[in-house]
Amino acid sequence: MKKLTLASLFLSTSILALSAGKEVVVQPEIIEVVEVVTPELLPEVAVAPIENIITKSNKHIYLKAGGDITSKYSKYKVNSTKISNGKTKGFGYELAIEGTQNITDSLELGLGIAYQDHNKNKDFSFNQGVIAKMAKYDSIPLYVTGKYNFNTESALKPYLKANLGYSFNINEDKTKLTDNAGTENIKTKVKNGLYTGLGAGVEYNNYLVDLMYQTNFAKASWSDEDGTFTKSKLDYSRVTLSVGYKFNI
Repeated sequence: MKKLTLASLFLSTSILALSAGKEVVVQPEIIEVVEVVTPELLPEVAVAPIENIITKSNKHIYLKAGGDITSKYSKYKVNSTKISNGKTKGFGYELAIEGTQNITDSLELGLGIAYQDHNKNKDFSFNQGVIAKMAKYDSIPLYVTGKYNFNTESALKPYLKANLGYSFNINEDKTKLTDNAGTENIKTKVKNGLYTGLGAGVEYNNYLVDLMYQTNFAKASWSDEDGTFTKSKLDYSRVTLSVGYKFNI
């Protein structure tokens, strides 16, 4: 359109000049054309806010301490004779440290290790007056732990928790048999075994409280100068109430 207008203007000027009897020399107009190039749009990149990068952590260290609310051992038998009914006495406790990492916003997986001091077996009477005090033991489990957090609007964050690992059973006591003739101390060996734990808890500003049902699986055997007695289960199960603190790293 612009070129057509310039041509018409040039033609009109030439006609007027000719009609006036004058020679007109028209210098061509040099027009500089500037090409405007629209830059390509950069692809959109989703960038997390800096404050989230600084404050959000996906690795955690837990320090925990707990006590056994209820507990029991497997009923121990020697040659089909029951010498323990599994009842306990005393106070069992544990100290644990766990390290986890977020797999998702809700799920954490990691490793843990604990020292567990178990309750003692209660005395048990059998065979018309023989009193048995079955050996106890302690445990050091090494385990995989998983924690599922329920993301709520409040500061209270409930969660579910599960542990699975291997229990190193240590510090076996001697089994004591007492009758009218006196007390016999029998060396007791407790084998290592599986460790499991399942429970739930709540977290508040990095403080936490949970309730876990836990079991250390074991087999025990007696031995004295006459040889080894029949092996039998001596699993230790209990409900443990624990408190702890979470460090974000």
